[in-house]
Amino acid sequence: MEKKRQTILFIDDEQNVLNSLRRLLYDEPWELLFTDSGAKGLDVLRENEVDLVISDVRMPGMDGIAFLKQVKDLYPHIVRIFLSGYADRGAVVQALSEGCAQQLLSKPWRDEELKEVIRGALLQAEELKKKSHGLQKIINSLTNLPPMPKTSLEIRDCLADMDNLSIGQVADIIEQDTSISAELLRWANSALFGQRHLVDTVERAILVMGLDIVQGLVLSESLFSLKSPHSPAIPGFSHKDFQTHSMACGIAAKLLVSELSYTDPKNPDRAFTAGLLHDIGKLVEELYFNDVFRNIIETARLKNSSITEAEFELLGTTHEEMGSYLADWWSLPSFLINAIRWHHKPSLCNADHHIIAAVHVADILVHRFEIGASGNFRIPDVDEVSMSRFDLSEEQLASIKEVVVNSLEGRP
Repeated sequence: MEKKRQTILFIDDEQNVLNSLRRLLYDEPWELLFTDSGAKGLDVLRENEVDLVISDVRMPGMDGIAFLKQVKDLYPHIVRIFLSGYADRGAVVQALSEGCAQQLLSKPWRDEELKEVIRGALLQAEELKKKSHGLQKIINSLTNLPPMPKTSLEIRDCLADMDNLSIGQVADIIEQDTSISAELLRWANSALFGQRHLVDTVERAILVMGLDIVQGLVLSESLFSLKSPHSPAIPGFSHKDFQTHSMACGIAAKLLVSELSYTDPKNPDRAFTAGLLHDIGKLVEELYFNDVFRNIIETARLKNSSITEAEFELLGTTHEEMGSYLADWWSLPSFLINAIRWHHKPSLCNADHHIIAAVHVADILVHRFEIGASGNFRIPDVDEVSMSRFDLSEEQLASIKEVVVNSLEGRP
């Protein structure tokens, strides 16, 4: 039986744009639908099963932002992308931060880049269909998925224009948020980066740590600030200790990968970001399912089981599934999606082995070091293959613990 072709709907009020898209994509294995207004787009969606919507922003009548807001409300499973000129960037970034769409494509586009983004978006749509019934039920119960934080979106937008990129531009974006700026300066002056002189500007901090780590820290700090101060405390789960655990995992994962002589030079920084974000699914549970998450923590404590086991019993899904879905929804890099999804079962993933193994081992070591707390009442099960990759001596373990402790020293 022939596999059903995935369907894309394009909306743009300029016929020449639609014609260009039609010519560019005519030989691709997709069903293509075109219309010139948001109102007509809603009619098309009522009559067709669509996987991906790509909409212009500036259109008469219903503009692209209003249109994709309606698509989000009516068809939350459809992946959504803005197609926008530079003049629309401010409004589009705001709309992206509110979850109206997952991505932004610039006009004029690069043909191969456009095709690559479409392939990734359709893969995202296909993967959602494969998710566990429990995860699909959870996703469908949410009025809104958490939007990607605005500062992270603005940085990603800035980095997309590599030809005109300057560190000063990135620093200007970050400096608009004083808490994130202070956090970057704390990290740049920590033992992890070994600076002999005080790092006292955001621009200098970016140069010291590199853009990959800075992006991870900005996203991490934004996520940890999402918790409402009025949310009731959950016995056995401290938000502050959880953040400490995540930061310690990032440091340990970076140190572990740095010891490998046969890995990609970018992997230590990627492992740091993956360690920081590996448990973001728990933040989603705490933020959106506070009462259920409270029961999950209590069930894990009473049964001396893992949080994952308690999650599956009470939610029908896990923080790994939920976190990786959110990372995919935000179009984060595949190494992050994989590390979030497989950090408890690294042998089940056939990609990004060094990063996922490092996050897995870092998670276990940080539990053993008793630095922070993840909400687990027992140390996660060890994947021996991952542990053997690093062949850690007692001296190396002591060194990792020392760097982690020193790097976190003096934090509020």
